[in-house]
Amino acid sequence: MEPKEILDFHRMFFGDLHYGFLLEVVVRTIIMYLYTILLLRFLGKRSMGQLSTLELAIIISFGSAVGDPMLNVEVPILHGMLVITTIAFLQIGIEYLINQNKNLETLMEGEADCLVKNGQILPDALTRNNLSHKDLYRFLRGKGVEHLGEVKRAFFETSGMLSVWCFSKDEIKPGLGILPEEHIDDNVYKQVQDKAEESHPYSCTTCAYTDNFRKGQHFEPCSNCGQEKWIRATLPEKGKEPT
Repeated sequence: MEPKEILDFHRMFFGDLHYGFLLEVVVRTIIMYLYTILLLRFLGKRSMGQLSTLELAIIISFGSAVGDPMLNVEVPILHGMLVITTIAFLQIGIEYLINQNKNLETLMEGEADCLVKNGQILPDALTRNNLSHKDLYRFLRGKGVEHLGEVKRAFFETSGMLSVWCFSKDEIKPGLGILPEEHIDDNVYKQVQDKAEESHPYSCTTCAYTDNFRKGQHFEPCSNCGQEKWIRATLPEKGKEPT
């Protein structure tokens, strides 16, 4: 490799390639930016935390575009500046198109998905969003929820965060508790053909459907999802106001 002249400003800003390569830089940037968005959509909302797809894409793109000219002598500064500028215009253009087209907005950002409805879990929604029951319970505990009987709706937002609408204190009903499994004794679970030890509401551990069982009554498969595991439901606390 030939030694390079220190502080060669022409090389620093333009490099040793033909000026027409600048157009290729723009094309490369557009391809990589759109590919980054596509990849982030594939990974799903859970991977993004509180950032939207576009916000995360521009952070990743900016980080690479700014860092390479700083550290890599083979990357001219002007190329890095052109990449950043192209990304900025792409961001503005895509945001404008998204604001004008709802279908495109759904394609680029996704849409909120309901995970809990009227105290019951929607297992298919968990599967679509690559979430486990533990993930859902952890989100809900972070919102101050003690059991699913408090929850009117819970939406998994495009930002990867959970929005929770709770019943008023007069509307709260018995529901599936959301304690971590390590805090629950195994002997509290009931299987099909077990008998209820007392008259009490019990919740399906899969979909949180809650039904009243009489003392001595045999447990049956859940009429909502068909699963066979039950647990004693948590009763509303009198005077408790949901957060």
